[in-house]
Amino acid sequence: MRKYIILIWAFLFIDCVNRQNENSRYTEEQIASLRLDSTSILKTETDSVITINLNPFLKKQDFDFGSLVKEIKLVPLETTDESLVAPVYKVLVTDSHIYIYDKFKGGGLIIFNSEGKFIRRISNGRGPGELSRLYDIAYDWENNELVAYQHSFLLFFTPSGEFIRYMRLPFGFYNFTVIPDGYVFKAIDGQGNEHLDKLEYFTLFITDKNFKLKSAALPLFPMGSVLGGYNYLYNNNSTIHVTQKYQDTIYRYVDSTNKLKAKYILNYNKKKLPERYLKSATWDDFENVITQNDYYFYIGEYFETESHDIFSLSNWHTGKLTVYRDKKSNNLTGGTNLVFNPNEIPPLPPNTASGDYFISVHYPDPIDSLLVNSSIISDDDKRKIKNIKEDDNPVLVFFKLKDF
Repeated sequence: MRKYIILIWAFLFIDCVNRQNENSRYTEEQIASLRLDSTSILKTETDSVITINLNPFLKKQDFDFGSLVKEIKLVPLETTDESLVAPVYKVLVTDSHIYIYDKFKGGGLIIFNSEGKFIRRISNGRGPGELSRLYDIAYDWENNELVAYQHSFLLFFTPSGEFIRYMRLPFGFYNFTVIPDGYVFKAIDGQGNEHLDKLEYFTLFITDKNFKLKSAALPLFPMGSVLGGYNYLYNNNSTIHVTQKYQDTIYRYVDSTNKLKAKYILNYNKKKLPERYLKSATWDDFENVITQNDYYFYIGEYFETESHDIFSLSNWHTGKLTVYRDKKSNNLTGGTNLVFNPNEIPPLPPNTASGDYFISVHYPDPIDSLLVNSSIISDDDKRKIKNIKEDDNPVLVFFKLKDF
């Protein structure tokens, strides 16, 4: 019996030390600056939620995507030895610059002007203004600054990528965006935030510019598997949407009133993955059920422009489902296989959105030579891609959709 008591005390001691080590990332001054005693809990408003009925689309089917595209603009990213782009995580667009967060050295940041001309790649390293463990990027429109989130710090740059300053972060998170008087942060689990006390398992945080924690929302949903999306915060022209993996609600955060609203609820109950595989199943169980059954699940992918929404459901049996919504008519259309004429448009899986354009990252392909006959692409854009080679940098495709 004494042997077991010693083992229990040893386990408790190690757990205590681990928690102390977790909290040692943050100084007492940092924790005090959060002002946790004055943090409010945001209640989700549900009075204007829209249900998106995806049940009619839950099957393997073609979708004439080409007939939906109204306009295309092409921006080839200049290819030089210094500007080579690795697989892309995120694209951020302003009036004057294009920022690419790619997989270079585990997370790199490369800057082009609005025409795709290379400006610089911010160095990866541990020196002042260099990047190490980059997680996300955002833009501060009020102060005209590029902001990069790397482990434990926000780094601030001029629009052309010159380093300005850094600020040490007082908690962990996954994605972030900038609002006029502060930041919105999205976590996906505890993120080592034991020092937040009762707020540890909330996943949405709103702070001022000095990281005083003003509000928290969206308690953590328990998940047994690890599969998820890359992004859970979407900011298009100061309209901020929030998603959570495996949760079927898309929220809108309104920073001017500090309110969180449930905007959309996705209904796909006819073939929805049973919740037990999300809460307690092992990864092997989860992988087995989604590959062997015709189940759909939501990992948080959402894009919207001023006129359209895009909703995506994952399905490892029939393929990814993409459904487009016309905001004016509320009509839905979509499918698992997007059909288009390669003489008219390239493949256009969206990566982000800016204003009324969705943006796709297109990697050059020999079949692009067919686009010389396109009736949608302008003659000027055709000239831009006329001599592009297969191993050149990707082309950003800005596209608008028709009303339907």
